[in-house]
Amino acid sequence: MRSRDIHYGKPTVANALDHLDLFLKEVKRSEKIVEVITGYGSTGGSCKIRNAVIKRLEEYKEKNYIKEFICGNELDIFNKKYQDFKYRHLLTEEIKRMQNKGAIYIVL
Repeated sequence: MRSRDIHYGKPTVANALDHLDLFLKEVKRSEKIVEVITGYGSTGGSCKIRNAVIKRLEEYKEKNYIKEFICGNELDIFNKKYQDFKYRHLLTEEIKRMQNKGAIYIVL
């Protein structure tokens, strides 16, 4: 699974979204699922990036540019979104166990 850290170096929200778009364009045809590291807001600004990425991914899902996405903190068997997530088989057991709050998994 390819991964990209779009919050490294504390970019602006606009720059982080540009990095997201470039990464998705780069991997769209070669990957089934990718990981984007957004951070989760423990230090300045990451929460804004994470929220903006989630909003962008919701738009992309509506437009069928991506199939689905799930946040790392939602990888819990008791979480409704995880229970409904049709692509669980694409996630390794290690990823499921880690439940990385700063990661988002995107199905292409």
